[in-house]
Amino acid sequence: MKTLIRLLSFFKPYKFILFISIVASILYGLFNVASLWIVGTLIGNLFGSQTLDSQNIAGLNGKINSFFSNLISSESQIVQLKMICIFLFITFLFKNIFYYINWVSISYIQLNIIKNLRNKFYSSIQRFSLQFFDKNKTGEILSIMLNDINWIKVAFNKSLQVFINELISIIILVYMLFLISPSLTLLILCTVPISGFLILKISQSIKRKVKRASIKIADISSYAEEKIIGIKIVKAFNMTSNEISNFIKENYKFFRLEFKHQRLFGLTTPINDIIGVSLGVCLLWYGGQEVLVYNKMSSDDFMRFIIFLFAMLQPARKLGNSIATIQTGLASSERLFFMIDQPYSRKDENNLEKIEKFENKIEINKLNFSYLNNSKNILSDINLNINKGEKIALVGTSGSGKTTLTNLLLKFYDFNSGEIKIDNKSYNQINTKSIRSLIGLVTQEPILFNDTIKNNIIYGHENVPNHKIIEASKIAKIDEYVSSLDEKYDTLIGERGSLLSGGQKQRISIARAIIKDPPILVFDEATSSLDSESEQKVQQAIDNLVKDRTVIMIAHRLTTIKNVDRIIVLKDGKIKETGSHDELIEKNGYYKKLYNIQFKDKNE
Repeated sequence: MKTLIRLLSFFKPYKFILFISIVASILYGLFNVASLWIVGTLIGNLFGSQTLDSQNIAGLNGKINSFFSNLISSESQIVQLKMICIFLFITFLFKNIFYYINWVSISYIQLNIIKNLRNKFYSSIQRFSLQFFDKNKTGEILSIMLNDINWIKVAFNKSLQVFINELISIIILVYMLFLISPSLTLLILCTVPISGFLILKISQSIKRKVKRASIKIADISSYAEEKIIGIKIVKAFNMTSNEISNFIKENYKFFRLEFKHQRLFGLTTPINDIIGVSLGVCLLWYGGQEVLVYNKMSSDDFMRFIIFLFAMLQPARKLGNSIATIQTGLASSERLFFMIDQPYSRKDENNLEKIEKFENKIEINKLNFSYLNNSKNILSDINLNINKGEKIALVGTSGSGKTTLTNLLLKFYDFNSGEIKIDNKSYNQINTKSIRSLIGLVTQEPILFNDTIKNNIIYGHENVPNHKIIEASKIAKIDEYVSSLDEKYDTLIGERGSLLSGGQKQRISIARAIIKDPPILVFDEATSSLDSESEQKVQQAIDNLVKDRTVIMIAHRLTTIKNVDRIIVLKDGKIKETGSHDELIEKNGYYKKLYNIQFKDKNE
C-alpha cells in the first residue's frame, strides 16, 4: 500500500488534467448508457414489445423511458426507426469523442509520470557516492532503469485508463441496473466478492513472481555485461561455448519465472468470463420468469437489463485484468524505490561553503577509512600535509591504500573518522562540487565516452573555443594524431574509446584535464599500463601539464618519480616512510626494498 500511495503522489502536478479525464470518462459512461438504451428501444420496437403501464408513470426508470419515447415518438414505425438511427449515431459520436479526450489526457499523465520516475532514478544514482556502486551491480541498476520502469509503464498503459474509465462505466451501469431491477442487481453484486477474492489471490502471486523475474533479469544483464566487457579474455581462454551454455541456463530460469507469471495472468479473463456467463444464465432463467410467469417486469426492461449486464461484463473483465497488471507495476515500483532510497546519497549541500581557489595547503589528520562498516580499515591514522605547488608521489604495493586516499581527496567516499582540510577549511563544511572543481583526475584506465574526440576533451565544460581545444591537445601530445584523421576532432572514438590505442586514450584524458585547468592534479598510475613509446609520449604530456600545479601522483614504476618533491610510502593502509627519493634510498628502509625489487626485475 505504501508503494501505491507513493506512486499516486506523482499525480499531484497533473491534478487538473486528471480532473478533465475523469469528467470525460463520466460523460463517456453516460453516452455509452444512452447508446445502449437506444439499442434496447430499437430491439423493443422491432419486436413490438410493450412496457408495463406502472413503469411508464413512476420512478426514474419510467421517466427515462418516457424521455426516449418522446424523442422518437411518431405514428410511423419507419420514422421512429429513422430517429433511433440518428440518436444512435449522435450518442456513439459523443461517446467516442469523450473516450478520446480521456485517452489523451491519461496518456499525457502516465507518460509524464514514467518520464519523471526515470529522471528521478537517474538523478539519484548520479548523486550516490562510489560506495553505492561498490555494493550494487551495474547490470542491476540498468535493469531497474530499463526493465522495471518499463513494467511500470506497461502497468500504467494497461491499467490507469482502464481503472478510471471502466470503473466509472461500471458504476453508471450498475446504477442503471438498479433502476431497472434492484433484486436482479443485488443478485449480481453477490458474485463480486467471489470474483474479487480470486483475482486478488492471483494478483498477489503475480506480484511475487514478477519480483523474482525482475531480480533474475538483473542478474542476466549483469552477467551479459561482464562477459561482453571481458570478451577478449573469454575468447583467449576458449570459453565461448561455456559462456553461451551458462547464459542459456540462466535465461531458461528467467523463462520459467516469466511463464509462471503469464500462466497466472491468463487466469483472470477465464475466471471473470465463467463467473459472468454463469451469472447470465441464472439471470436469464430468473428474469425470464419475472417477465413470462409473474409479469413483474416488462419485456423492454428485461431486454435492457440483459444489454446493460453484458455491456458491464467487458469493463469488469478489463478491471480484473488491470488489477493483476497493477500488481506487476507495484512489484517493479518496490525495486525502483528501494534503489532510490539507498542511504548512500549525499545530503543537500546548498548551504555548505563554496571555495574557488587553492591558496595554501591540504591537511589530512588522523584519517581512518573502511569500505564497509565494521570491516578492516583500508587507511589508518593518516597524517599528511600537501603544500601548494608541491609534487608528491604515493607509492606502495597493491592494496596499500594509494587510490583510496586520492578517492577521499576527491570526496568520492565519506571517511569514518579524522579530518581533511583545504586552506584550513574542513571537507565536511565545503560543497563537494567546489572541491572537485579544484582537482583534475587522470586515471590508470582512461575513462572516455562513445562520443567525438572534441566532446571527450571538453567534457564538463561548455562553449570552449576551438583554439583552446587545439592548444590543450598540443600540450597533451595528441594534436598530431587527431590532425591526421579525416573527421579531425569530430571523429567518434567508440565505446570506452575502443577505436584508440591506450596511449591515445590517456593523452585525450590529459587534454581533458588541461581544459579543466585545475590547481591540483591527481595521477593514478597514469602510465603503468602503456608500452615504452606510449609511456614516453604520455610522460611528456604529463610534464607539460604539471607545471605550476600541486600534483599527487600514484606511482607503480618508481623510476618515474625520482624528481618529485616528496614520496609518501604506504604499507597496509599506513604511512610507512616519507622523504625525497635520495633520502629514502639513504634510509635503507621499506622504499629501498621496493626500489631494489623493481631495479632487479629491470636488470633481469
